[in-house]
Amino acid sequence: MARPADPNARSALIAAARREFVRHGIQKARIEDITAACSMSKGAFYLHFDSKEHLFGELVQELRRRMDEMLELRQREYEQAYKALGPMRGRELAPGSPRRTALEGLDMRHDRAALEVIWEHRDVMDVLLRGSQGTNFEGVMWEFIDHEVQHVVDATEQLKKLGVCKPELPSDLVGSMVVGAWVLLARRMLRLTEKPDLDFWVNALKRLISEGTVPRHDAAPEPTPKRTPKPRNRSPRRLRRTLRSQP
Repeated sequence: MARPADPNARSALIAAARREFVRHGIQKARIEDITAACSMSKGAFYLHFDSKEHLFGELVQELRRRMDEMLELRQREYEQAYKALGPMRGRELAPGSPRRTALEGLDMRHDRAALEVIWEHRDVMDVLLRGSQGTNFEGVMWEFIDHEVQHVVDATEQLKKLGVCKPELPSDLVGSMVVGAWVLLARRMLRLTEKPDLDFWVNALKRLISEGTVPRHDAAPEPTPKRTPKPRNRSPRRLRRTLRSQP
């Protein structure tokens, strides 16, 4: 009779495997090193996982599930906000206006949640980016990135309809820049030993993005340039009299 798998052992194996995947990538990570870090045998590993690829696949599925749930919630709340707010113009777009503040608050709350997910799975994202070569996971991160870019593109188009985003900005370029920044933040997080101030990061990101995309309806009008008076044209006869009168 097979002995039941210990859930505490499973958690310990996953934690050890995540460290090994970051150090060596998926292909070079060894089950012996994973189990040795937990003081377990290889037999204990196979009670829980068919292979190291199976273990990593579970990590990827968990990351995908968290991201999908977050995107679905964000999309639902955005749609409700769009219906409630309607198009925004003039003073409604000025910093501190109630409608713009409400939209930015929604944005920042979901950005904060996204940073939490990235922090919790920063090691998995890093392995997908640089440690999955030659495995079935090699293109998974780019699928994530393409999916996220399309989400930002869709959100940008909605913001243009509301008048909250400059209509001349290419939505696909906005999506690439925003998602690219988030991917780099994930890499940066992996190098940190302590959790950063995510609220500070969210505020900095929001300021950086909004100042480049929001129409400046609140800006003071540019001064009208002064007209330079044209030189007076004198007739040849008058010009000769003027020259003769000079000493």
